[in-house]
Amino acid sequence: MTRKSTPRRRTATATPVTPRTVLLAGLGAFALTRREAVRRIRSAADRAAALRGRADTVANEAGRQVARLREQAEAIAERAQAEFESRFIQARPAARKPRRAARPATGRAVRKRA
Repeated sequence: MTRKSTPRRRTATATPVTPRTVLLAGLGAFALTRREAVRRIRSAADRAAALRGRADTVANEAGRQVARLREQAEAIAERAQAEFESRFIQARPAARKPRRAARPATGRAVRKRA
């Protein structure tokens, strides 16, 4: 049996450097760079929009938590105010009756020291 011959591979021939090839290589590099830049700018814009959305969500949640804490603080303040009033203002006795009658001032002689 005879063996089929495989086609020979072409060896890469060096492209001659001419002004035309330099120009085409520059245009290709520019096109690739531009495409990559546009892709990255869009990606950054998408990330910024996502970040803005997350920031809004976090801000709303923080606002809800602050409102909840404010309500709790107001309830605690009201209870403290009511307890203060019940203990110190309303529970204060009007005027106590004296236990004994006041002694009338007697005319005692005051001793003078020499």
